[in-house]
Amino acid sequence: MSVRQSFDFIIVGAGSAGCVLANRLSAEPGNRVLVLEAGPRDGGLFMTMPAGVYRAYRDTRINWNYESEPEPHMDDRRIPVPRGRVLGGSSSINSMVYLRGHPRDYDRWAADDLPSWDYGHCLPYFRRSETSDTGPNAYRGGDGPLSVETGTLDSPIFDAFLDAAAEAGHGISDDLNGAKPEGFTRLQCTKRNGRRCSAAVAYLHPVMARPNLTVETGAQVLGLLFEGTRAVGVRYTQGGKILEARADREVILSGGAINSPQVLMLSGIGPAEELARHGIPVRHELPGVGDNLQDHIDVVLQFRTCKPVSLAWLRHPWGKLRVGAEWLLSRSGVCASNIFEIGGVIRSNSETPHANLHFHIAPVMFHYSDTDITLAEGFTVHLSQLRQESRGRIVLRSDNPLDKAGIQFNFLATEQDRREFREGIRLTRDIVSQPGLASLSGGETAPGADIQSDDALDAFVRAKAETEFHPSCTCRMGRDDMAVVDEELRVRGLEGLRVVDASVMPTVVSANLNGPTIMIAEKAADLILGRPALAPHDPRAA
Repeated sequence: MSVRQSFDFIIVGAGSAGCVLANRLSAEPGNRVLVLEAGPRDGGLFMTMPAGVYRAYRDTRINWNYESEPEPHMDDRRIPVPRGRVLGGSSSINSMVYLRGHPRDYDRWAADDLPSWDYGHCLPYFRRSETSDTGPNAYRGGDGPLSVETGTLDSPIFDAFLDAAAEAGHGISDDLNGAKPEGFTRLQCTKRNGRRCSAAVAYLHPVMARPNLTVETGAQVLGLLFEGTRAVGVRYTQGGKILEARADREVILSGGAINSPQVLMLSGIGPAEELARHGIPVRHELPGVGDNLQDHIDVVLQFRTCKPVSLAWLRHPWGKLRVGAEWLLSRSGVCASNIFEIGGVIRSNSETPHANLHFHIAPVMFHYSDTDITLAEGFTVHLSQLRQESRGRIVLRSDNPLDKAGIQFNFLATEQDRREFREGIRLTRDIVSQPGLASLSGGETAPGADIQSDDALDAFVRAKAETEFHPSCTCRMGRDDMAVVDEELRVRGLEGLRVVDASVMPTVVSANLNGPTIMIAEKAADLILGRPALAPHDPRAA
């Protein structure tokens, strides 16, 4: 076995969080930083072109290609769970929507005995991370690494949908990441000059030449090395060899909500019963490792248009040639868009304290097969639930680090979760029935106008819903016995080991997770380096 030289910090995973940490920790020249990424380097046409997302996330070379165990409340279906296995992680293959969540998401964390994670403490790190095309203000950043742009794709369907949403009584926001975090709007996207701006593009590429930063790709971590209760390094495989690297200060797991708990359990850290099931000696019992899995479950609604106003013309070879040439020549046009450019967050009922439903709208209908995507005249509404009541978990399938972890979401286990989807489908239908869309709408194809009763709607969701690809909360921070990390993201009861990724969220935030995960990593960098936290700032109190 070959042992590499020692580093100060070892970061496991170069995803949304790992890229941020690589940049911030190596900014101090005295820090020797190693980043280990299981996948390859990022790049290529479909990863760079925003509209290429639908091919990028299906590329098995850059995707972990996970799927869940049979889901007992979803007709025992296995749910696909694509996760990025490439520099930039899932930020290199996601749909690029930039949302932070509702301020109450973070206040809820603080109320659970985590006072330094309320909205006022998190907002300065959101602002530090981004350059928004809205310009800097009390909510938005103006000189951060991550470029955030508002969608500009022209479509009569977009205009009509926003008009119809207003007619149905829903609010219209000029910025869901600003003073009005609920309603429908033009969504924002992690793009820069017509190209994807992943965490790797924003944070890692600009600093790859630093002499104190080492980035290794094709390096899958097998387990952690310990001396007593202190993490001192990692064992990993690369190029058919087993290697070790030592960390003089800290090992930081940034593998995400699936891989980080898996690495902990493979290293003997987790629920004793789960470890014993696979013959893994218990190094440190932490029953919450892998527990509390949350995601945003999503169902697709589709509607025909009675006029040729959608993007269905892109199915023709001449259409693909035209938009491809436009993007190659000027980085503009349809290929510079992630297609889902309008959406919103609203409440499904008067009981919820803030928006619990999430919408993404595309001006075309998609039909997916195992190998291809075809387009049809119409529009697509992705409807997802923002704060599920059901909870799942990550488990080991074996003690072999190269085996994929077991994923059990337990989606739709509660009546409240099922009720919110029924409400969401009916609210969507109400929007589509408004005058603003009446002149364009040609009828509902999914679930279909005949699907009306509670039982029929429940059956449709069971049969068709999938995840929005936002797994989180499996190494949650807190102070109780089921917490895995403390308020500073240190693994409880151990030294020299932190987790920094979406797994540390106590509860999932009401948004796509890339932006919030980058914020967590920005905040964690100051904690790791022992720097004073940015001064809290909450414009709501002004």
